[in-house]
Amino acid sequence: MKKDNDNRKIAIYSRKSKYTGKGESVENQVEMCKKKIIYEYSDIDIERDIIIYEDEGFTGYNLKRPAFQRLLKDIKNNNIKTLVFYRLDRVSRNVNDFSNLLTEFEKYNINFFSVTENYDNSTPSGKAMLMVVSVFAQLERDTIAERIRDNMIELAKTGRWLGGNPPTGYRSEAVEKKTIDGKIKKLYKLTFVDDEINIVKLIYKKFLEYKSLTKVETYLLQNDIKTKKKKDFQRWGIKNILLNPVYAMADKDILNYFKENEGELFCTDDEFDGKNAIMAYNKTEKKPSTLTITRKDMKDWIIAIGKHEGIISGKEWVEVQNLLLNNADKKYRMPIKNNSILSGIIKCKKCGSNMIPKMTQIGLEDGSYKFNYICDLKYKSKGVKCDCKNSNGNEVDLLVLEKIKEIVDSNASFYKEMKKLSTSLEINTNSKTIQIEQLKNSYRRNQTSIEKLIENLKYVDPSLVNEISNQVMELKKKNAELENQMQQINKAIPESINDQKTASIILRIMDTYFNSFDNLDLLKKRDLIRLFISSVETDGNKLYINLIGTRNQKLDTSILLGDSSK
Repeated sequence: MKKDNDNRKIAIYSRKSKYTGKGESVENQVEMCKKKIIYEYSDIDIERDIIIYEDEGFTGYNLKRPAFQRLLKDIKNNNIKTLVFYRLDRVSRNVNDFSNLLTEFEKYNINFFSVTENYDNSTPSGKAMLMVVSVFAQLERDTIAERIRDNMIELAKTGRWLGGNPPTGYRSEAVEKKTIDGKIKKLYKLTFVDDEINIVKLIYKKFLEYKSLTKVETYLLQNDIKTKKKKDFQRWGIKNILLNPVYAMADKDILNYFKENEGELFCTDDEFDGKNAIMAYNKTEKKPSTLTITRKDMKDWIIAIGKHEGIISGKEWVEVQNLLLNNADKKYRMPIKNNSILSGIIKCKKCGSNMIPKMTQIGLEDGSYKFNYICDLKYKSKGVKCDCKNSNGNEVDLLVLEKIKEIVDSNASFYKEMKKLSTSLEINTNSKTIQIEQLKNSYRRNQTSIEKLIENLKYVDPSLVNEISNQVMELKKKNAELENQMQQINKAIPESINDQKTASIILRIMDTYFNSFDNLDLLKKRDLIRLFISSVETDGNKLYINLIGTRNQKLDTSILLGDSSK
């Protein structure tokens, strides 16, 4: 049993790559780490001395995990003395990362140990063993990744649908197949969803006609054509459909295209006979740093012939890809910088869409340019889906800022309300804390009385047993009422504390930033405005500003606008 005078905390780190029932859960890892810590340290207080860091759904390939980054920050702030984990590969499956971590641990005098592995990190041989374990962890990860790719290749060769959300226009259909030993096995293939596949055909047709994603988007909006989830089509959704080779017939034109782009084919050239469509896997990847999905180079794809039918010839699909590539390569004139304050905040009063800033070439005296707020749905549908009038953006921004400056003035009712909240709630919270302590004392006294009455039962006359039992029941009833009162007060305290903190923060922002508002950058200005505004709407004639007041109050303001452009 260890005892030390180091007041730093003990950290438990647990990680699991996926939210599945397989393997040790992060909860089980934490519990086993706690048992190990109790065994190693005789004077440990689980609640006081341990900090738990949990990452679920994150790979061990790199260190870009939120909880692990917090752990590293606490280590660098000298708050951690010992790190405990279930197994070394929970910390890292990358040799270079682990080697750098060892250096960091030594720098900040961090002791660490594993629940399931036995090594001494204080000796040269122990450190060498650690590196060997780390090497095998990375080897295991690389082997798993290679095995997954091999399995994907083998499954892709069958041309079947391997699961997930089917692309627009298709659904997954089970097909029974008898194996060599006579067993029935279910495989899946894609089959048409008639209404959806007709929309996909229309998208390809209109793109080849218009040669523009924006014009296709406008056409779909004007004709009220929706996605499979009954939403309006967006440009990125249209582009994803046009990029997907699942709709293309496997013919010689698309075969030549794949070869020119170094696509890896897991089928023979003879199979590209135009009878079936393309099945391609491993086309995209999610970047751990940003969680954004990006498209891989074609040489990384797994390309095979599917069991489903296509809707567009290889020649037309290739033409679509070249058009998309040419559009992306076009050099557009750099637009005038957008300095609109309410971008992303102001909405159309008529349809609820965002009002987007559109700059003009008209210069103003202060060196800025005139711009208008235009309903996004109106703009995309060319006025078919919404007819909201445009608003003078310069005027709208100025009106909103003036209204905010009114309420942040120290003589304004909003400012006074925040001042009142920041002080009175502190007194109220302290009062509730005192009430809880008084209730706890009453509860403890009643509990002591109950224990004494029960203890004395064996000594009293049998005729008094019922009377004592009734006393015990009465005391238990009182304690139940006390518990209920304490729960009600406890529920109110966090809300009061949050209100007080929020009011204090708002006061500090009003006193600090609004005196120098004009010198702030654009993003900070927008963030400050969101702090005071619930919503801003316009129909082109009036501006509707909902300013957040106290927690249960909104200050609704409508302002008549000047003449707006159509």
